[in-house]
Amino acid sequence: MAVVNSSPAFYEELTPENAAMLLIDHQAGLFLGVQSMNQQILKNNAIALAKTAKVFNLPTVLFTSSAKGPNGPTIPEIVELFPDHEIHDRSPINLWNDPKCRAAVERTERKKLIMAAITTDVCLVFPALSALKAGYDVYAVIDASGTWSSAADFAAMLRLTQAGAIVTNWIAIAAELKHDEDRESTPAMNQTFGEHMNLYSFLGDIAAAKA
Repeated sequence: MAVVNSSPAFYEELTPENAAMLLIDHQAGLFLGVQSMNQQILKNNAIALAKTAKVFNLPTVLFTSSAKGPNGPTIPEIVELFPDHEIHDRSPINLWNDPKCRAAVERTERKKLIMAAITTDVCLVFPALSALKAGYDVYAVIDASGTWSSAADFAAMLRLTQAGAIVTNWIAIAAELKHDEDRESTPAMNQTFGEHMNLYSFLGDIAAAKA
């Protein structure tokens, strides 16, 4: 049976003016449990997504879960990109159930939420469903999220899609925000592509050689 989704999220373009970035539980201890994809690739993608938020000056909110326990701190590469940002630690599994975390999202004053998390099936799915229910458009960045198995990751994507979230990847997010090569943000975004997408760095080398 075909799934028909009439949400305006599927027709309204993602822009630097209407989007916020939520980076959820990219904690050192949680990376160790990821089996749905290579851990180094996941780390590369999560950092690339964070840099994308930085390039386009998106309101960005960082979250951890029980950071003083075995989950550990947010990986330093993300912290270094946002040195002045508070990292919102919580005890509820779903960040939406923590009033301070939810208030941090509301303060962005954006209705399109780009979200990535470890783990996909819990720390991404639960707040994504809550945000959808609250009227937000959710862009779930799957390749900057990970979990304990490929099966769990696939089940999470199905659940997100069924609920009306837009399931996507970091490159698609960056390209949609980039919109046009003739913008001031293009050189910085192209640099991020080169740093985190090998093919793009090769293309840059070819262009430089021709120049």
